[in-house]
Amino acid sequence: MSVISPIRGALSLLSVVAALAAVLAPAATAAPTADPTTDLTISVYGRLTPVVREFRLTCDPDGGTHPQPKAACEAIRKSPGTIKPPPPTANCYDRVFGPEHAKVSGRLFGVEVAAEFNRRNSCEEDRWQAWLPVWG
Repeated sequence: MSVISPIRGALSLLSVVAALAAVLAPAATAAPTADPTTDLTISVYGRLTPVVREFRLTCDPDGGTHPQPKAACEAIRKSPGTIKPPPPTANCYDRVFGPEHAKVSGRLFGVEVAAEFNRRNSCEEDRWQAWLPVWG
């Protein structure tokens, strides 16, 4: 048996795995792209209440109906990956930090997004704090 044969098999397997990873990877990420459009609708809720605050936020230029668009856009620019929920394998400790929750939808750096934020555990609280200015 030739040494080349197992190497070819391994390379073929690697190419199949790479092709599957490319297909199964999320189509939309929140990383900045060539389209810098950020136009979000933000809804913030209290404990079992209807919307407490709702506004539109645009970035580049910073504006919309948000009370502090510059601070909100800066928080988003610093940590755009916050739009993604923590992975299921994340090591989060159970502690409720507050009853507030929020929904964000629209375009983030040119990518359609829809996300929910809450304060139900340490990982979600980290997300909440990273975008604290966004909540108005």
